Amino acid sequence: MRDFAFIQIAPGRLFVGWGPFVNAPMRRRDQPAFYITDFFLSDPHPWRHPESSQEMAPAELAALFENEGPPPVEWTPVQRDQFGELFVSARAGFDRCDFKKIVPVMFEAGRLGAGARPWGHLLSRLTGMPPGMWAYGFSYQNHNFIGATPEVLFRSSANGYETMALAGTRSAERATELLTDSKELREHRLVVDDIVQRLSPFGDVEIGPLDVLHLPAIAHLLTRIRFEERAGDSMPFVDMIRRLHPTAALGVSPRTEAGERWLREADRNVKRRTFGAPFGAEWPDRAGLALVAIRNIYWHFDKIRVGSGAGLLVESVAEREFEELAQKRDQVKSLFGLTDDLRTSAPLPAVSGAEKQ
Repeated sequence: MRDFAFIQIAPGRLFVGWGPFVNAPMRRRDQPAFYITDFFLSDPHPWRHPESSQEMAPAELAALFENEGPPPVEWTPVQRDQFGELFVSARAGFDRCDFKKIVPVMFEAGRLGAGARPWGHLLSRLTGMPPGMWAYGFSYQNHNFIGATPEVLFRSSANGYETMALAGTRSAERATELLTDSKELREHRLVVDDIVQRLSPFGDVEIGPLDVLHLPAIAHLLTRIRFEERAGDSMPFVDMIRRLHPTAALGVSPRTEAGERWLREADRNVKRRTFGAPFGAEWPDRAGLALVAIRNIYWHFDKIRVGSGAGLLVESVAEREFEELAQKRDQVKSLFGLTDDLRTSAPLPAVSGAEKQ
């Protein structure tokens, strides 16, 4: 199959690039390119220049692939004791005052049925994607990745930048609780403050009203933020990436060396790779779009996995956070028409402190 990448640029419209791709440390000025990297921004050649590109509807892209229906997947349940260890480690970080918020991620792995070719089915699901979700994905040297994220890292144009704080989660039927839950409100405010702190030295920041983003099965607190650079200044795409990523919605607050070490140490066991990383594109006129690569599915030959993250604060309750992680993964499976028929019911290991409140 020919390598390709795509990113949603408007409702019902995708920008699609076809390989072979030329990888480079910088974008060629006269060509559009995709920006694809890992969570820790360690790829020295993150720009992917396609051989050709076009705009098309999701249905048009899906029609290029044979749709064999939902691929069979045998899922392996997430081990609760693994999350319990992360939770205890985060609590120790709170006790040391290393950070006020940290976001661990967990992955649910599975195995595709023999001979499964998922692309036709998965792409067909994009045609019914609800508002508030941004589709993206790639197929590169047998590594495959498709997602629909609710979180935009930034969108740039001649009029400045649009970004957002997206943090605080509830099931859809309990969405109204988000506006009165002190833990969720504090978690969300930490993300807003982090973004403002990162951008305000370079221009004017306008904070929109607090809102609730309603998605299938779950809801999030949402604050839209606008940023305009000072006259004469122009921040390159990659600088804007490094300025914002990772926001406190998926990283750590405040941004400290101790928090960075915690994230990297936690990654030794989960290997998040592109999960939560910036996924974007920039065009010759310097218009750009960078998404936060969450709510996605990754597969390589017959191995498949779905990830999720949860923001931990000192008042977090372990069981509730574990269930939030599962809700997010279940939403992804539902959006892309994959089944989940395995779930462990073993209790979390005992932990001490505020999580027992």
